[in-house]
Amino acid sequence: MSAVLAVDLGGTGLRAALVGPNDDIRSRIGTIPTPSGAPGCARAIADAWEAAARPARLAIAAAPHCDAAGRVIRWPNRPAYEGETILPPDLVGQVDFRILDDAAAAALAAHPVGTPDTARETTVVFAIGTGIGGGAVVGGRLLTGRSGAAMAVGHIKVPAASGLVCACGEIGCLQAAASGRALHRMLGQSDADVFDIFALPASIRDPVLDRAADALAEALATLARLFDPHRLVIGGGLGLSPLFDLCAERFTTGGGRPPPIRHPHGADAALIGATRVSVFSRVLA
Repeated sequence: MSAVLAVDLGGTGLRAALVGPNDDIRSRIGTIPTPSGAPGCARAIADAWEAAARPARLAIAAAPHCDAAGRVIRWPNRPAYEGETILPPDLVGQVDFRILDDAAAAALAAHPVGTPDTARETTVVFAIGTGIGGGAVVGGRLLTGRSGAAMAVGHIKVPAASGLVCACGEIGCLQAAASGRALHRMLGQSDADVFDIFALPASIRDPVLDRAADALAEALATLARLFDPHRLVIGGGLGLSPLFDLCAERFTTGGGRPPPIRHPHGADAALIGATRVSVFSRVLA
């Protein structure tokens, strides 16, 4: 089976790589800051396709909610994309194209496929980065929902986010307390500012991080009760940072609930999960 061009479109960066059918990354095509609009994103994907020698398969793991043709339906963190397509028009008809939510892709990447018994297990993933997304494989089937927007966990209401306004316009969403964008805002930084929150003085960072960890632990506990999963997985750039430890130490594992773990594929989770969709056709209605 030939390699797939996998693209991970996040709120901060766009990454592309050629990935083989055994989850092996054969070539890293490149990483760029997320373009300001969908036309620039489509050009970047077309450039990656050319650089990858025009592979026959393209799989995109996207932070925004998109339709099957690659049109962005909703992206509160980047509203300029909404209504536009991220699929290069020149590639239509030339490639076998698949698109899915980036956190759903991360869930596919975290789910075991070794035996029929493990494949039928349930995996729940939180992806914490610029925004917060979620994915779930339940009984071996990727949970997509009616419109592909299932598991929008960033908009679960949690007590720790009480009073905070989310980018979606609602109050009390998890994303308003624990996403990268929210942490920037609470620390008085713009979205464009690059800084290491863990390098800040404890008196500045700890109140913000403590609230974020509380919010994440509350949301994790809710999903653990709803899904009774075999594994709870945390990924995303911020989720793989020391924030993971703050969240994990607050999570109660009573009742046999599994403790959260870092995503086994780390920063490559969305790339690998997108490829599993394209190669193994694991998106099921």
